[in-house]
Amino acid sequence: MKEIGIGVLMILFGIVVIWYTSKRPKNTSLSSVNNFQGYVGGGGFIFLGLMFIFGGLHF
Repeated sequence: MKEIGIGVLMILFGIVVIWYTSKRPKNTSLSSVNNFQGYVGGGGFIFLGLMFIFGGLHF
């Protein structure tokens, strides 16, 4: 049950990271690199959260 809770928190954090990245201003010199890192980081947290949930459910 603890793994499922951690997985849900990781998914929520990933969604917040992606949302924050999409709302940032696009006028910086390295914005494309920073946006890519934000999207990959958010997707990574969502993926890890799903792995925690599926591991907690013993699939």
